[in-house]
Amino acid sequence: MPSDLFFSERVPRTHNSNRLSDLLGRLRSEGRAIVNLAESNPTRCGIRQDWVLDSMATPESLSYQPDPRGLLSAREALAERLACAPDSLFLTASTSEAYSWLFKLLADPGDTILVPKPGYPLFDYLAGLEGVRVAPYRLAYAHPSGWTIDRDSLEGAAASTGAKAVVVINPNNPTGSYLKKDERDFLRSLCAERGLALISDEVFLPYALEADASRASMAGSDACLTVTLDGLSKLLCLPQVKLGWMRLDGPAMLVEEAAARLDIIADTFLSASAPAMNALPDMLTRADAFVARLVGRLSGNLADLRSVFGSPQSPYRVLRCEGGWTALLECPRVESDEDMALALLRDEGLYVHPGYLYDFEREGVLTLSLLLEPEVFSTGVRALKRRLDRMIG
Repeated sequence: MPSDLFFSERVPRTHNSNRLSDLLGRLRSEGRAIVNLAESNPTRCGIRQDWVLDSMATPESLSYQPDPRGLLSAREALAERLACAPDSLFLTASTSEAYSWLFKLLADPGDTILVPKPGYPLFDYLAGLEGVRVAPYRLAYAHPSGWTIDRDSLEGAAASTGAKAVVVINPNNPTGSYLKKDERDFLRSLCAERGLALISDEVFLPYALEADASRASMAGSDACLTVTLDGLSKLLCLPQVKLGWMRLDGPAMLVEEAAARLDIIADTFLSASAPAMNALPDMLTRADAFVARLVGRLSGNLADLRSVFGSPQSPYRVLRCEGGWTALLECPRVESDEDMALALLRDEGLYVHPGYLYDFEREGVLTLSLLLEPEVFSTGVRALKRRLDRMIG
């Protein structure tokens, strides 16, 4: 009997592989030393926080107090930080889980969610597992001012798809672009007019690098139903602790209805762990100092990258990076991004992400992680420059 009679079409049989991931796996299996210039896992970048073990070792964690929205003491501490009501907050195991809950909340099978392009490829998987579709809207780049939302693209996608929600990343990953004030106003107006929910992923919000003073959260407005996402994965570089959160804002009637329905979804899973929730009040007291230290590392690596690739006569261009953990390097298009990345990995042991993984419109874009330890980053980008110089002749 065919296996497809047993299994859902929402779940592929295997992860999608490509030539780059296949080569990386083979080289690692052979014991080849690889410098991963795309590494975004903080636990592999010399960021170790032993205090977390003490923070989570509380006797209260041995008591189970189920609450759909998450432990009240944790939400109260978070509400004080965010200047909102504890009842507007829902704790989750991750922002990925928050997306899955929101797709359940806002869309029926076959409905469409709008997502930015370039953007993070995880949306295709998350949406597919919930039986919903994603449709892109365009981000446009102009040097040196940076990235902006193509408003015609977004309005057209909203009109042609009958979308139920718009996802924004503030700042975007991988472009590092914050929403400007006029863009925030535009998004709220569009969503209110068309009856769209607005999902704002703000996990990188505090990591400002080249941003101006206009950067701000989408939270706090009653113009449209708005859900902002954040979590410890980025705020304290603790993806292994598995704690994220959602904040609801908007017209009172819609917020009340959304919260009531989210209560049902959250109560079904009750996924946030007691140790993480009990530790959250202590963890939040450490967040601002930690972010400041990490911004120092990110800014230093970005400045180093510009010093290597940014001379006036350089054939390369480091794109404007307002915030986040990722830098974009534009190179002469001597071959496809994939072939360039393959050559770097095969010949130099340098692993970078080619732009096509994030749906960039044109060839010649490589993405680099600013999270690496400065010594590793410095050595890696100089090796990258030597190899690229040889490739472009």
